Amino acid sequence: MKLIIIFQALFTILGSLLLAHFAALPQALSYAAGSGLIFLTFVLLAWGWSLIFSKKMIALAIGIIVFKYAILGIIIYTLVKLSWFTPLWFALGVASFAISALIYAIREGLKEGNDNVI
Repeated sequence: MKLIIIFQALFTILGSLLLAHFAALPQALSYAAGSGLIFLTFVLLAWGWSLIFSKKMIALAIGIIVFKYAILGIIIYTLVKLSWFTPLWFALGVASFAISALIYAIREGLKEGNDNVI
């Protein structure tokens, strides 16, 4: 889980910087908001699952998992009302998760494939 969080953080930073350089600032901010929201979701998910697996504060972990979506909904609703917000770049920022997950899956697959080699 740590690796996918690191990949997502890298895609957030690199994508935002590239968009700020090659496109306009509102597009970069929208991408950063979408990608950062996915990053925040991963961090909260990892924290919630670590609480569940350590068998400490299970009610808190369940609360984090449930209320996370209400908080995300409020954040998205607030973002949509901003003048600089661009939905396309926000969606691409959210979709950056797919790239992070793909890189993580390929890396784990290659690592698993090397374990089976004699």
